[in-house]
Amino acid sequence: MATKWGIVGTSNISHDFIISINTLPRTEHLVTAIASNNIARAQDFATQFEIPKAYGSYALMANDTEVDVVYVGTLNEHHYSVTRLMLENSKNVLCEIPFCQNIKQVTELVQLARTKNVFLMEAMWMFFTPAFTILKEEIDKGVIGELLQIISSFGTPMTESLIRQRNSGGSILELGIFSIYMSQIIFGPEKPEIFGTCGQLTESGFDKDASVVLKYSNGRISTFFSHCKVNLPNEATIFGTQGNIKLHDPFWSTSKITVNGRDIYIDIPHTKKETRYQNSVQLIHEIKEVRNCLLKGLKESSKVSLSLSFENAILLENIRKELGVTINLF
Repeated sequence: MATKWGIVGTSNISHDFIISINTLPRTEHLVTAIASNNIARAQDFATQFEIPKAYGSYALMANDTEVDVVYVGTLNEHHYSVTRLMLENSKNVLCEIPFCQNIKQVTELVQLARTKNVFLMEAMWMFFTPAFTILKEEIDKGVIGELLQIISSFGTPMTESLIRQRNSGGSILELGIFSIYMSQIIFGPEKPEIFGTCGQLTESGFDKDASVVLKYSNGRISTFFSHCKVNLPNEATIFGTQGNIKLHDPFWSTSKITVNGRDIYIDIPHTKKETRYQNSVQLIHEIKEVRNCLLKGLKESSKVSLSLSFENAILLENIRKELGVTINLF
């Protein structure tokens, strides 16, 4: 039977999520409902994507017994409250990044999911892409030797109002989170030392940019940059004693990876509608992961486990504190 999805939020990423899921067999995945706190937006999405049910209330989605799993694609500031509502009603949940705004919220959601015995995963879709799979395979084969350095960046200009609207925490939660998760997957599991941070805050107190150095054991360093005011290369390179692997722009959904000078190109599936984010049709890989977990009766993914989300929430919060951010930390 097909996994029946409910989508909460009519954001750009929800738009791309539905486009992506519609490239998969309908015998495996179906979007059966869309919810927004604005019924007109929900109805527009339902018409645009031929979704049977449109709700102007998140509670109606939570009570829809025909929905197997809910994808939360709302603005960041609503991730916690919407996910909590769904979990309280025993819904399986895939929540877009960042999971929450602070450690306390993440702890509550993890505990609630375990109490309700339902599936919960943070939608760090980068880990499920073909490029990241190739990256891990090449590293495991030892083609670049001993890993010692990661350098990555993600920067895109945003207005002050857009930073407040989208981020609920600034460049680290919106952009730097990809570099942090990648560092933890490649160098972890380990709690790195926050060796250095530098950044500036917006007038409202969010971090508009950050330069961060994470120090791991055995001389391993991850250096990354996030910026809401300038364009950065949006690339990531992993350096070892025998070479390097580069994930090209955008590194979280790249279609090109270079291993010791050898280029490998990733096929990007065709979509009937244009996505709003580059190569975001690769969301299909995390979508497949959720279905596989549900079919196996698993309550979390081994690739993006709840313990990983919890440990990274601590790291995200500590970095923001060092930058001087106090908004949404408590």
